[in-house]
Amino acid sequence: MDYQKELITVSQKLIPDFEISQEESFHKQSFIEKLSPYISQLLDTDFQKLVQIMYRIDVSEKEFALTLQPGNEKIPEKLAEMIYDRLCLKAKIRAEYKAK
Repeated sequence: MDYQKELITVSQKLIPDFEISQEESFHKQSFIEKLSPYISQLLDTDFQKLVQIMYRIDVSEKEFALTLQPGNEKIPEKLAEMIYDRLCLKAKIRAEYKAK
């Protein structure tokens, strides 16, 4: 992925408490595994902060609400995947504009 550096930069900016370094692998599954415990903590202790992060990242409100429905399993993992997908899109767009 040629926009990996931009992806890490965007992640650090939009999720300041989530630590990932430039040296770490930023593959989808490793990102989800690393972010899920943080999401779980926010769900339990600071839901408003989670909502703010989702808003800043521009995750669809409808998808976010559907994921939080009772009965859904692995909510933190699903939210982490939504975040990853959105951050990838943002990073790709920023990398393309920087290249021009």
